[in-house]
Amino acid sequence: MLRLIIPLLIMILSAVSCFEILGIGDNSVLKEVYNSQGSKKAILFSKEGNATVDLSLQVTVTGYDYKLSEKETGNTFTVDSDHNAAKQDTGSIDFNWLSNDSLQIEYDNKLRVFIQQMKIDDVTILYKKR
Repeated sequence: MLRLIIPLLIMILSAVSCFEILGIGDNSVLKEVYNSQGSKKAILFSKEGNATVDLSLQVTVTGYDYKLSEKETGNTFTVDSDHNAAKQDTGSIDFNWLSNDSLQIEYDNKLRVFIQQMKIDDVTILYKKR
């Protein structure tokens, strides 16, 4: 029985190690902005890359008291540098609330866009390239 369990454990540990190497990186919050009622917030964060995936900038729109987890992905807007065609820093993306239910995201037009939602829950998202 032990001869069957040990190879199974080795396979599981190998799979976990590969997931950590190729998996999703940690998040670093760069900016949080609340709407005027204080009921919603937009969060800009960076997600670490790895050997096969570039660092990405992501935006999540959520309730005012939401805490971003280390591994989650953005629900609104996700971009990367498009193979270093654009810089990724706090100036690459900016956003502001136009009203309590309308958010404008302004971003560098050289960024490669992966996710660009137009509506999250009851919030309308407007985009402006620069």
